[in-house]
Amino acid sequence: MKRIFYRILSFCGFLFSYIFDFKDKRQIHHCINVLYTSWLSRYFLHIGRNVRIENSIELSGAKYISIGDGVFIGKNTILSAHDSYLSQEFIPRIEIGNDVNIGKDSNISCIGLIKIGNGVRMGRKVMINDNSHGSSTREMLDIQPNLRPLCSKGPVVIDENVWIGEMVCILSNVHIGRGAIIGAGSIVTKDIPEYSIAVGNPAKVIKRYNA
Repeated sequence: MKRIFYRILSFCGFLFSYIFDFKDKRQIHHCINVLYTSWLSRYFLHIGRNVRIENSIELSGAKYISIGDGVFIGKNTILSAHDSYLSQEFIPRIEIGNDVNIGKDSNISCIGLIKIGNGVRMGRKVMINDNSHGSSTREMLDIQPNLRPLCSKGPVVIDENVWIGEMVCILSNVHIGRGAIIGAGSIVTKDIPEYSIAVGNPAKVIKRYNA
């Protein structure tokens, strides 16, 4: 049965070459992504209109993830909402607003709440985690890392129109205010106020504008 399916698929691909020239590969990729997004859409808690998810994302716990209108999610992104780990149980929630752009190779992992507001833009390889394997206590260091319990200090909330640069890391219990800019490579461990620019490890505010 699979062999017949692949033959049909191969023949469809051949016919496709008469519809689109090789020079039109961007259109081909767009068609593939539309098909891929439609295939995934029924698994999400909610998915809005005009959403584009590039192929080859890693998805788990989609039933806890809601996506607004006009969202783009780049390829190789990891979206994980964990409702259990070892003997632990969680009620995770990932909320992605309207017109959000998530860059390629990003990693969003949740056991509690991660909320991304409307109009947020994220560069490539951004990591947003509301959890970690264990704490930094001495007792935990004697446990194999993957056997340590997952723990969270609190939710991650990113307000509207925030720009997050490439390779930024945002940890648990962080609130990033509206219109803030997070410089590339920064590690955000504390709240960032609205209309401010923050950079560094750990991220610190270097400029702030009036609301």
